[in-house]
Amino acid sequence: MIEKEKVFLIGVFCGEDSRENYSDSIEELKSLAETAELEIEKVFVQFLAKPNSSTYLGKGKIREIANQAKSKKIKTLVFNDNLSPAQSRNISNLTRCNVVDRTELILDIFAKHAKTKQAKLQVELAQLEYSYTKLKNLWRHLSRIEGGIGFRGPGEKQIEIDRREIRKRVALLKSKLEEIKKNSITKRKKRHNFTAVSLVGYTNAGKSTLFNLLTKEKRFVADQLFATLDSTTRAIFLPSKEKVVITDTVGFIKNLPHKLISSFHSTLLEVTEADLLLHIVDISHSKLLEHIEAVENVLKEIGANEKNILLVFNKCDKLNDKYYKFLRKKLIELYPDSVFISAKENVGITDLVEKLEEFCERLKKLTTIRVPIQLQSLISFIHKNAEILEENFNMKDNEQVMRVKIPRRLFPKIQEQIINYKIKEFINK
Repeated sequence: MIEKEKVFLIGVFCGEDSRENYSDSIEELKSLAETAELEIEKVFVQFLAKPNSSTYLGKGKIREIANQAKSKKIKTLVFNDNLSPAQSRNISNLTRCNVVDRTELILDIFAKHAKTKQAKLQVELAQLEYSYTKLKNLWRHLSRIEGGIGFRGPGEKQIEIDRREIRKRVALLKSKLEEIKKNSITKRKKRHNFTAVSLVGYTNAGKSTLFNLLTKEKRFVADQLFATLDSTTRAIFLPSKEKVVITDTVGFIKNLPHKLISSFHSTLLEVTEADLLLHIVDISHSKLLEHIEAVENVLKEIGANEKNILLVFNKCDKLNDKYYKFLRKKLIELYPDSVFISAKENVGITDLVEKLEEFCERLKKLTTIRVPIQLQSLISFIHKNAEILEENFNMKDNEQVMRVKIPRRLFPKIQEQIINYKIKEFINK
């Protein structure tokens, strides 16, 4: 068994938020550290009016941490906030420890959990773009590489060399991801005839468990943050025979690093192009409203906040009956059109499926379509993808007259084919 690395967790509380919220932030940092397979030796929180611009912490607290790190043989310090390059360098020099900030920890977790080629490329891109701004810290030893008489500055020549190398690598990664994006767009076009549903939510809200239940898949599920990084899409048939494609996506988190959002943009396209977002919320979490807000902020950042969104409160089985009834009543007042389920226990799924049926029904257009009898393939297509309410053959115009309920997105394409056919017929005459 591999021994876990022992670390100190460190934060600064400035009073900008409530102590309770800051305590929750530290608890989330603990969960991140545990997900990264680190062993937490001790947590330090210092109360300051504002973080020290050069060392983040006060000098006395730095000395205390340095002494305890030395005595306990701690090599890594994990910080609850993002640090400037100067802060990272100064803390590392004073404590003789490796310094990791919140974004670097999240990126490390993503790197460990990335399985597909796309996810690995996306994580590497985010890591490179984040490290680019911190090169002076990462390469503080480089002043000695090209050092000597006449050399000035902390490895500036080598830093520029490395910056160029990073820029080259970033360009290459973006090019590879663009190719994957093109392939993904091609696949999505093939699914464009069907209603698209994406599962979104705070990390560890139970999206993959629900995805597995709805699709009969076996996606990896774990009680940890960011267990799922790769989006997966599967088709299901609702009881009404309506075909729906469902996508499981990467989880969000409060203050999700911007570089990570931009790097995962091609994955998040599944979210921006969906007809309906199922926003999965862990109802048992004490900060569920803050989690909802955090997800809404990410959706806003990627331009998906105006989508049709259905709130799905999951993990209802984790609450006792009395508290669940009270909380459900309050949440229904805030979110009247929400659904309450337990994906793990298969509870409330019928209500969710009914909501999906209702949504698909709202997307349909009630209309009459007149199709030239020569377009047999189009007639077959309409039979497969629409609800036929009435159908007759018009001998006078040689047309199949169909009264249908059809997905709105399909109607323009059908009309276009019919018009193009009639134009060709008119020209040929």
